[in-house]
Amino acid sequence: MARRLKEYRARNTDDSNMKEFFTEAVGYQNVLLIDSAQPGPEQLVKMREIIEQKGKPCCINMITEEDKKFLLGLKKAAEKEASAKARAEAAALAAEQEVPEAAEGEEEAKAPVDLESEEEVDELTVLILNEERETADRLAAEEIRKKQDASELEVRKTKDAKEAIKLEKLRDQERDLLDQRSQPIRQYLMDNVVPHLTEGLIDLCKTIPDDPTDYLANFLLAKADEIDEKIIKEREEAAAAKLEAKKLKF
Repeated sequence: MARRLKEYRARNTDDSNMKEFFTEAVGYQNVLLIDSAQPGPEQLVKMREIIEQKGKPCCINMITEEDKKFLLGLKKAAEKEASAKARAEAAALAAEQEVPEAAEGEEEAKAPVDLESEEEVDELTVLILNEERETADRLAAEEIRKKQDASELEVRKTKDAKEAIKLEKLRDQERDLLDQRSQPIRQYLMDNVVPHLTEGLIDLCKTIPDDPTDYLANFLLAKADEIDEKIIKEREEAAAAKLEAKKLKF
């Protein structure tokens, strides 16, 4: 135990240690130190001497002045309630016994008590009103903050919706523009590529060769040669027709 306490004190040499805490809480004169380097029996003897001189240690009172005022207000309110109850019982008893003298004496004794009770009630009322005012202010601030958050959220949602609509319009415009630009290419493919490719795929499905890629490539090459021969033949026929037309003119 002594070794651990010594190590703790060696590691906590700054101002925020246990000694400073108790010094600030109970005062320097009430903080008594025992050297942990001393043997255990000597420490026990020192503790016994301190207890005999100062008495047994007690808990630290951490209640603030505001807490004391509040507790005093509660105590006075309870005393006032008990006093009012006692006066009511005394008044009822006096009314039953019909003793005017006792009633007058009670009224005379009631006046200073009421004055003191009014002062006590005023102090308690001020505390309660201050607490209620602080609570109302806090609730009002929270309500204002909630309204601001809701307004900002609504504005953000509206802005996001507008941005989404704008983005969707841009996407539609880009899609339309892409369709317009792709029309010539699409028509070219439909006229010159798709029919021959479709024919080659149909023939491929009918034949089912071992190497479909080469088969389709050879089919397209053969089709290309066939188209070239057809184009050359058409050109030769057109040239012959022009030549025959010239001969007929002469």
